[in-house]
Amino acid sequence: MSRLLSIALIILPVLLCGCGDGRPELVETSGQVLLNGEPLTFQGSGFIQVIPADNRSASGKINPQDGTFKLTTFENGDGVIPGEHPVTVKVTALGPGGQAVDLLPREYTDIQTSGLTIVVDQPTDSLKIELEGKLRAAPSASNALQGDASGF
Repeated sequence: MSRLLSIALIILPVLLCGCGDGRPELVETSGQVLLNGEPLTFQGSGFIQVIPADNRSASGKINPQDGTFKLTTFENGDGVIPGEHPVTVKVTALGPGGQAVDLLPREYTDIQTSGLTIVVDQPTDSLKIELEGKLRAAPSASNALQGDASGF
């Protein structure tokens, strides 16, 4: 009986280690997008994307009232893979003919041109993404749906 118990004690930890979900370690990360040093506020939709070189990207919806966001890789708010990663930011509004129109400078929407990176090594709720430039005004919703959005 003791031999059977010994074998079970040896095998059990191996089995438990194999029960992981296979997902990489994540670090809970949230923060705020700033434009010219002020919280990013806008009318429309905004997203931040964090793109690790060899793994799944994380994204977060930007709150249009204060620029805050929370990153998600697999499940809501689970975070991002630790490390230094490039970042893109996209903010859009409904434009002429119902098409999405970028409100931020287009460079921030592309990993090759954004110039934005973050370093994540521990949980944080105070990550700052700092942008510079001009935020385009969102067209009025009624004009956009009619295909006449002045300024675009």
